Amino acid sequence: MMQKVAWYAHEDAHEVSPGEDPLEENPIPGLLRFEGDEMVTAWHLDGIDTVIFDMDGTLIDSRYDWVAIREALEIEGHSIIDELNRLESPKREEKWELLRHFEHEASLTAEVKDGAVDLLAFLREKGVNTALVTNNSLDNVTFLLDRFNLAFDTVLTRDSGLYKPSGAPLLEVMRRLGVRPEQCMYVGDYLYDIQAGREAGCGTVCLVFDRRFCAEADISFSDLRALLSYLKRAPGPRESDTF
Repeated sequence: MMQKVAWYAHEDAHEVSPGEDPLEENPIPGLLRFEGDEMVTAWHLDGIDTVIFDMDGTLIDSRYDWVAIREALEIEGHSIIDELNRLESPKREEKWELLRHFEHEASLTAEVKDGAVDLLAFLREKGVNTALVTNNSLDNVTFLLDRFNLAFDTVLTRDSGLYKPSGAPLLEVMRRLGVRPEQCMYVGDYLYDIQAGREAGCGTVCLVFDRRFCAEADISFSDLRALLSYLKRAPGPRESDTF
């Protein structure tokens, strides 16, 4: 039997046969095209019963000006956390305090991403474990989760000493939940998320929002509502062990 695939942007979906140009034969008005047309396949989700989320840029829109923040911190390397940890005292403590200030200021005007609440509610209804892994601080994460009334089975922040792009924080939440890597989907919005998911051996690595890295992920969606729409169209994990 020929396998069918579907690509999702917003809440529109259309099934095509592999090799067919979906937009040539069946154009969808307003479709946001990523590289690869956001092609997704149901078999990527087989056996997944835990979904691990990134926070900033994925579930929460905090609008960080990372260029300005890096300039203020005098950071040139890829990882802000690594660069700050390499500093000598007392400069290290001063820069960490400055970063926490920027994070708190961004959180005061942050907004929950459209579809985040409904997506988490849907997973909870289906009996799927949820976890949050973020490079943000525990204080800031607690503030944001309380503000937006978001809840997870477990939460891991950089204060644990584990942070992305390493897969170690994802492996830690798997240990806490008693699940294997292949049972997990990781959802993030940036290259670090894809790298962490790959290193941790997640069954599915899902990218949302950022089209630049969709070729590196297993599946990609233009937004959370597109992801939710896709999950709702697939069999539930407690019905057929897939979703």
